[in-house]
Amino acid sequence: MRKFGVRLFGSQYAVWFLAGAAAEVGSWRALGREFWLRLPILLYHHVGPSQPGTHPEMTVAPGQFERQMAFLARLGYTGICLSQWLRWVRHGASLPAKPVLICFDDAYADIGDYALPVLRNHGFGAVVYVVTDQVGGTNAWDEPNGWGGHRLMDGAAIKKWAAQGIEFGAHTRTHRDLTSLNAAEVEEEMAASRKALGQLLGAAPASIAYPYGVFNDFVRDRAAVHFDLAMSCVEGLNALATDPRVLRRVMVKPGDEGIDLWLRVKLGWNPIEHARARARLRTRLRRLTRLSATAARGA
Repeated sequence: MRKFGVRLFGSQYAVWFLAGAAAEVGSWRALGREFWLRLPILLYHHVGPSQPGTHPEMTVAPGQFERQMAFLARLGYTGICLSQWLRWVRHGASLPAKPVLICFDDAYADIGDYALPVLRNHGFGAVVYVVTDQVGGTNAWDEPNGWGGHRLMDGAAIKKWAAQGIEFGAHTRTHRDLTSLNAAEVEEEMAASRKALGQLLGAAPASIAYPYGVFNDFVRDRAAVHFDLAMSCVEGLNALATDPRVLRRVMVKPGDEGIDLWLRVKLGWNPIEHARARARLRTRLRRLTRLSATAARGA
């Protein structure tokens, strides 16, 4: 009974504390926006027409992207900039009731034609991650896998969109897997990309996106030295307590409509997609099992 009483008093004290905090900021809703907001980050790569060398899982058609942004706007979401999130975390600056962050890895030139104008029409912000040794070049890191040949933004395009409120971050110098490099190479990839992008824009970038979304403890610690924030590909939503060097993102797929996109912004992942993937895996395993049994009987 004594333990029960202590827990009951603790619960009552928590309620009193929260009620006092809500009264201090004006309402329970205001308190929630002060401390309990959740930020979904939607990850895109290439938005534009399909062409030879286009990775089918990394490319969203222009019409599809426009429908997706219109859908988010109808749901009441507001596309924010990463700097807004950082100010909320550090200083309690206000955010919209339903924030979402749109980000683009690799800085494909096509997003300047087909994606960023759509975002500006909706009043949405975004952040674009630049591979600094390939500014004005191509996605050379994909060429060994047969997916190369897409133009990337040049310096003039980056400056143009930065002047219109689109933020830019580093995506390293060469898009190498940082977990496969030695300490000096990791330092060079991060420091040199930060310096190059800072020289181009006149201010050092606040964030980095890990190539392929992968990192280890050393990579994360070095990111903390050079940047305020770092993007991973860990799925989920971001909150006040989220590690700023392991921000969570969920990648939008080419066929996402309605329920798929809603699940990504609501949960930070898509359980339907995961269920489909498990079903496909089971189908493959059953097929392999039947083939093996047939081969064994034939033998």
